[in-house]
Amino acid sequence: MKVLLAVSVFVWLSTFYAYAEQSEDIEKFIIAAQAATYDCPKSDITLALDNYLASDDLDKDQHDRLNLIKSHSLICVGQYEHARDILNQLFNDDSIDKSSALYAGAVYQLGFIYDVQENPKRCDYYSQAESLARDRYSDIYLSAQLGLITVCNQNNTDISVKLGKLYSLLEKFVELGDVAAIAHIHNNIGLLYGGIGQNELAAEQYLKSYYMGLEVYATNNQLATLISAISANMASGDFVAAKQHIEIFRRANLTVNTPLTNAWLHYAESRYYFRLQEYEYLRNSLLKLNFYLPKVSSDIIHRNAKLYGIALCIYDNNKTCVETFIQEQEALSDSQHRKFLARRDYLWVMANAYFYTDNLVKAQDVFDLYVELTNKQILDQQRSGRVLGVANLHSQITSLENELEQQETQKYRSIVMLTLAFILLLAGVYFFIVKRYIKNVSSDTLTGLYNERAVVGMMRRLPHAQNGRTNALALIDISNVRTVQGKHGHTVGEKALLAVSHCLLKVTREEDVVGRVGNEQFVVCLRNIDETLAREFFERVQSALNDTQFLARVGEYVSIESQMSIYISVEGFSDIEEVLSDMRDSFTAKSHQ
Repeated sequence: MKVLLAVSVFVWLSTFYAYAEQSEDIEKFIIAAQAATYDCPKSDITLALDNYLASDDLDKDQHDRLNLIKSHSLICVGQYEHARDILNQLFNDDSIDKSSALYAGAVYQLGFIYDVQENPKRCDYYSQAESLARDRYSDIYLSAQLGLITVCNQNNTDISVKLGKLYSLLEKFVELGDVAAIAHIHNNIGLLYGGIGQNELAAEQYLKSYYMGLEVYATNNQLATLISAISANMASGDFVAAKQHIEIFRRANLTVNTPLTNAWLHYAESRYYFRLQEYEYLRNSLLKLNFYLPKVSSDIIHRNAKLYGIALCIYDNNKTCVETFIQEQEALSDSQHRKFLARRDYLWVMANAYFYTDNLVKAQDVFDLYVELTNKQILDQQRSGRVLGVANLHSQITSLENELEQQETQKYRSIVMLTLAFILLLAGVYFFIVKRYIKNVSSDTLTGLYNERAVVGMMRRLPHAQNGRTNALALIDISNVRTVQGKHGHTVGEKALLAVSHCLLKVTREEDVVGRVGNEQFVVCLRNIDETLAREFFERVQSALNDTQFLARVGEYVSIESQMSIYISVEGFSDIEEVLSDMRDSFTAKSHQ
């Protein structure tokens, strides 16, 4: 009897400790797998996450928190419907604490899904998430707040008020040094600019978000803002920049390679070739896009992929394909059709489809709608100071260009004065707040030159040299700064660095990149220059530094001592961190010789 009791106790204790150990492992996994609302969980957790969710050893709280991580992961790869099913279960579970981070996170994620689908319900969820997270869960609070500013109250809140709120948040998080939050805010400023037709400004903001996100975001989340930048480039008519950023996206996607990011890549390519009417390239891009479409639940991508396919049918003289498309569109209900009538690409394809099938009356009707929509967008842009996208709109209806210009002259002259006031307000916000912010985050506080972050960002974006030229980089190490500081003090050491910066600014050109990339190191970059000229130029820089002196104290001048490392490349500097590291190593090697 005693033996049986001892065995029972041993089995119970073994089970208890095994359960406790399993529970501790799950807790560690949950903590490691969680990501801020504006980031994504790492892609390599998927297998372990599914295994834990299938376990019978989970308590309910652990199961709920794992499900929230699961829905977040699904959102990040575009599986919105599956994510919404999980979130609705959490949202409708009365046993969940309504003041918990779990519940607030579920509410925010539901709002984000409705946002992607352009459903008005998004604002209700964002408002609820903001209230739940206030003073408790900073990432949820910030994301909900940004959602409310960017996409809600569009009809009764002045755009300048929204911009003011966003730039106020930006300054706050710059002071805190929260790079992830700063990148998130830049993305939302881009969304706001894009929503009012300021596509060039939107692209700038998306690119800031992308390059900052490289430092802090999960890899698959980094590409979301880059695809937004590409869309903004095309919307503004800057197809050169769009193509450049598509190639950057392609290289970055080699390490991500998810169905969603592959769909984004080939969708961007298809849109690019559709807009340029390069149909053979469009055919190739659509073949790749259609492979990934079944794995992506994006209505916009699916709809436009079909439109681009119809444009290809017209090009291929495939009458059956075009007639089937027309029949499908004419069978749509009025409510369904109204959604499409607000999109210029749709009207453009429909007009061409009717024209191709010799239905000239309907072709003219649809083309008139296209012109009416274009005119409305131009008028909206004029009323709110959105003038950057007008040129792109004109380029798409060249047959009516002269007429539209006349209409602009006649119709908009009366509102120029009102528009000017709004433009001046936007310019004030941009130049006084944005410029000050850009200067703060990109300038070295002592010398006023670009700081290392700014230099690295600019070098990463540097295009390949053309026509047999090179990109040339010089890293300059001021070798006697520490000696000067040891002898004369820190203030005199700063004088040495200022003397170097003044010398570099004097001998370099306005188009050259000059920055301070370490306490005693400076960089000069010459873009797209003949190699021989570059080396001669750097010799002149070195000579000027050798001749530079500064006043250490009354009657005592000290010369600058420096050494230079040069790197020449016909390509860009996408690997700039490695290049700078190798150049610094060369200084270390010299000092030990």
